[in-house]
Amino acid sequence: MDKIYSRRRIILPKFAFVYHQGKRPENREMGKRWKITCVILIAIITASLIAKSISPIIDKQCINIAKSIATKVSNEQATIVMSKYQYEDLCTITKDTSR
Repeated sequence: MDKIYSRRRIILPKFAFVYHQGKRPENREMGKRWKITCVILIAIITASLIAKSISPIIDKQCINIAKSIATKVSNEQATIVMSKYQYEDLCTITKDTSR
């Protein structure tokens, strides 16, 4: 069976870390620490980039919701105030006798 797609594998160099007394920790322990550090770093960078990209959208949405709430409250209060008055109290209609 022929391969549909094949490419060369990327081989990354292995780093040798030497510590203050010339001793290296076990490779397994160093590998675990390195992987955990990389995962945490990538998660923090990803979260900060997502927060920066959606921050303007959230700000506009908050402003729109605040305007909507203010409009509803204003309309409710205007209805309460206007319920005390009749149409005749607000304006008077006078007709001219010549027409």
